[in-house]
Amino acid sequence: METFKKNYFLGFAILTICLSCSKTTNMNSENIENKNERIEKLSPEIKVHSEILDAEFNLFNVNGFNNNFFTVPGSSSRDYKFVIKIKNAHIPLWTKDLEKVKGNLETEKWMKSLGETRQNNWKTISEPIFYKRKNEPNGTIIVFEKEGIIYKHINQL
Repeated sequence: METFKKNYFLGFAILTICLSCSKTTNMNSENIENKNERIEKLSPEIKVHSEILDAEFNLFNVNGFNNNFFTVPGSSSRDYKFVIKIKNAHIPLWTKDLEKVKGNLETEKWMKSLGETRQNNWKTISEPIFYKRKNEPNGTIIVFEKEGIIYKHINQL
């Protein structure tokens, strides 16, 4: 009976690990040509405050993005990097409850990789405005108001 319990536990552990590893923990927009598909894929993963006109993203979630498998959740580590284009009038909807902070584009290297695939969609000429959520040091929001472009990085490891 003791051997049966050990084998049962070992089998359950292996099955759980296999199923947990089969989920998708990374999601990015690099190979999604259609902007509506990119928006549809990103929208369920973020808090949407208004209509999104275009999007690029590189998301990592240790618990994955695929709910087709029974999995044992891991810690809630995630690293979300995305850029969206919205109507200029909707920018306040995305920046309410945030405070302006000083920032430097040179230190935000993650931004460059987001717009590489479709560079023409993410051209900016206006000065960036940096925001953070109060008491949340692991999130950066960079707004280009004239272009209606918002870059956001959330890092919760």
